Amino acid sequence: MKLKVGWIQYANVYPLFYVLKKEALLTDNIHLVKGVPSQLNWALRNDLIDISPSSSVEYLVNKELYEYIDGIAISSKEYVGSVLFFSDYEINRIDGQRILLTDQSATSHLLLRVILEKFLGLSPLYDVSSTPHKGESFLLIGDDALRYRKLNNNKKVYDLAKLWYDHTGLPFVFALWIIRKEIINGQNEIYEHYIKFKENLLYAAKAFHAYLPEMIRDYYLREFMTEDEILYYWTENMDYELTDKHKKSLCLFENYLKEL
Repeated sequence: MKLKVGWIQYANVYPLFYVLKKEALLTDNIHLVKGVPSQLNWALRNDLIDISPSSSVEYLVNKELYEYIDGIAISSKEYVGSVLFFSDYEINRIDGQRILLTDQSATSHLLLRVILEKFLGLSPLYDVSSTPHKGESFLLIGDDALRYRKLNNNKKVYDLAKLWYDHTGLPFVFALWIIRKEIINGQNEIYEHYIKFKENLLYAAKAFHAYLPEMIRDYYLREFMTEDEILYYWTENMDYELTDKHKKSLCLFENYLKEL
């Protein structure tokens, strides 16, 4: 039996999977399942995959189903650069207006709501769309956000991690490495595959810096970003740690969600 692992093909997790592949740490016991965050959340919830880098909100609302790998997350430091709100208007002028949300996200939808409703006291209208960039105000995540920001010259741009940081002083945890509880409790062949994968994953989070030159040289983001911009994104925006500070932020986000 193979351990079914979710694989988000976004730049934010690329360094981890690069190391896992480069050093042949994805053994024959691992089966990768590609998808955007919303798809992998669904697959994890419905027992179609065993473990995945999945939206933090997926864990927070389904704790009875999951555990998470301690010591690793997909977080921001201050800015994140790839979870962005674009608008024709200043953010405090969108009260009552329609906002289009990408259908690829879960956590970012709710983070935007916390920022707009709790922090700024606004009451916009929300719609999920497969083409959010056609709206006056919209949310994009991942590589779509990186690409649109680079090519866009007209919209006002708001980094959700920065807005969260400005109001809380904390980094934001966008995703956790979530594992279904029955895998941990199984003590069987799949459990042994999980333990080895966990070990390799934690190693990859520390080892990727050694591969940065070749990662940047080969990565497709060079179609619209400079090497320095890609390097900054991976080393200054993204944070793969899960410390007490990150857990405090996660707890605060959970409390805000209960108020929505």
